[in-house]
Amino acid sequence: MKANPKILLYILMISTLGINTPLSIVGIISQIAEYFNTSITISGLYVSSFTFTIAICGLFIPVLFSKYERKRTFISILIVFAISNIVIIFTKSIYIASFFRILSAVFYPAFISIALTVCEEIAPKGEEQDYITRILLGISVGSIIGLPITTGLGTIFGYQVAMTWIFLINFITLILIIIFFPRIEGKSKSYELPFSSLKTKEFILATVGIIMMPIGASIVYNYQPLFLQVVSHIYTYKLSIFLFIYGLFSIFGTWLGGKLIAKRDKATLIIFQLVCGGVFVLLYLFANYLIPVIILILIFGVLDGMGYNLIQYVEASVLPDSPELANGIFLSILNGGIALGIAIGGFLVDNLGIMSIFIFGALFLLLALIMMVYVIKIMKIPLKYSDNRIKIDKWN
Repeated sequence: MKANPKILLYILMISTLGINTPLSIVGIISQIAEYFNTSITISGLYVSSFTFTIAICGLFIPVLFSKYERKRTFISILIVFAISNIVIIFTKSIYIASFFRILSAVFYPAFISIALTVCEEIAPKGEEQDYITRILLGISVGSIIGLPITTGLGTIFGYQVAMTWIFLINFITLILIIIFFPRIEGKSKSYELPFSSLKTKEFILATVGIIMMPIGASIVYNYQPLFLQVVSHIYTYKLSIFLFIYGLFSIFGTWLGGKLIAKRDKATLIIFQLVCGGVFVLLYLFANYLIPVIILILIFGVLDGMGYNLIQYVEASVLPDSPELANGIFLSILNGGIALGIAIGGFLVDNLGIMSIFIFGALFLLLALIMMVYVIKIMKIPLKYSDNRIKIDKWN
């Protein structure tokens, strides 16, 4: 390939950042309700429809697109996003807007999955995880930076202006792909869903174990603003500033997770669950002390960012021959775990109080720890980098 891998990597990173911005409208639910003249409940369903669709379609859509030429696939998906966003900007019907929001979400897993696959293919030897981490950073930054921008534009100028910003960032990524991205042929010559890989005991137990992590993290993450308001008494602009700082720590965590996995994957996968669960327990114990709470939540921000790498790495390890499927399942687990965490957390807050999120978040992380210890230490599932290091040592 004549194209510079670094240039392609940054184009893909910007593209994943752009395609992730539709998730950032969670901060303008009230503006959505006002624009469409509907209830907050319906507006919330409109917002969450994107995540639920990704969780379902991530299981099969990436495999369907795996055989097609990469540039054409990226362009086609971004055109769907552009058309959907234009309709969403101008329609006054929330049902039409929901249809096009769901339509774009259907193709989202294919774009992210193939971007992850391509970046690993073009990476210089030994830098594969670093390239994957950059794409995951694009996803993380798209949500973290996109949220305050979309929320600010929506609050000040209204729903249409907020959606116009999302259209523009996606349109810019489309132009970048058209002009600078080369043709890269797909890998699969014939369509086949490798269902046999999904029936193995290793895949099932590793996947059940790893999905506990986003569920536990989401229980705490999505209700920590409420905790900060109710218990720590952090309100208004102070809360926004703190959550933005939390996001920066999360971005750092995504970078750190990639580095740790490349060096000590087994230890990182096991210790992560223990540390994150411990942070939740400490938050429960020191909830009434502001400084410890702030420090602990920022530590959780780093761990939360690391989670992207850990989930993707486990699925890539148990499905080494099906990278598009592995990356699609990664997106399904991530988004499905977040959705389940939101639902469980809401039930806990309503019935047991805000402090219960830390106990149950820690319990899910404990389950993840037990499962990870079992599949790594007892079942000895082959992890991508550990397995390669063993082969190199034997060769030498």
